Amino acid sequence: MLAPNWTQIRVGPLLRGEPDLRHYSDLFLARQDEVTGVRKLLVQLRSRRENEEENSGLAGDNGRSILKVFAGEQDRFLHLNGWHQFLRAEVRAITKPQWIKAVDEIKEVPVGIHVRMGDFVEAHAEPDNPHRRVPHSWFSESLKAIRKAAGYPVSAVIVSDGKESELRELLDQEQVSLVRTGSAIGDLLVLSSSKVLIASAGSSFSAWAAFLGQMPGIAHPSQSFDWFNLVNHNNYYLGPADPTRLPEVLIDQVKSIFGKQ
Repeated sequence: MLAPNWTQIRVGPLLRGEPDLRHYSDLFLARQDEVTGVRKLLVQLRSRRENEEENSGLAGDNGRSILKVFAGEQDRFLHLNGWHQFLRAEVRAITKPQWIKAVDEIKEVPVGIHVRMGDFVEAHAEPDNPHRRVPHSWFSESLKAIRKAAGYPVSAVIVSDGKESELRELLDQEQVSLVRTGSAIGDLLVLSSSKVLIASAGSSFSAWAAFLGQMPGIAHPSQSFDWFNLVNHNNYYLGPADPTRLPEVLIDQVKSIFGKQ
């Protein structure tokens, strides 16, 4: 595989004052089997490019090698379902040690809450946009409902690109903390270690956490995990939830996870 170019320059996060500028320049280690440097450049120059849907073998016209190009989300998790353990191990293996250390210092995440803000739009502005913000009251009430099902105030960890002032409604509840590991991959691995996930389902960040963690997960009724083609291989609930009446199957799973029968 050609070594990926992780570095990105994004103006939006800087203009919005987000804590993570999403440059991604210092997240991952180079793998020993990746093609880098001059050799990578030569492969790019000499090879015929072919997208992932094509299948013309290992060699192209006139003996030229073929550079297989994977681009876009395609069918999202459809063909990744079932590979969560392998991919979680691979992600940890390429993540730089300082971010793994920051993740491992957080011993337990009973309830993980992903509050996506940043470039997500206000719901009233673009109601048909899947990338829209969820009212903070839904996160707050959902946490209360899960705690009611558990039978005690299980602790919760927030992962968010929002500011503390914007998350005050959640942070004012007992046993709730905001975690910033210092990197996007660290925050994702923390979120994926949740026992129960309260997600921003329009965000692929939440979807990756749900995929890697295979925990019960809920989203606002106006959003859905369906378009990500996610399958929970533990048969846990993964879908929309109204905090005033959580699905019975989810309540039973929460009781089982947190030890209250």
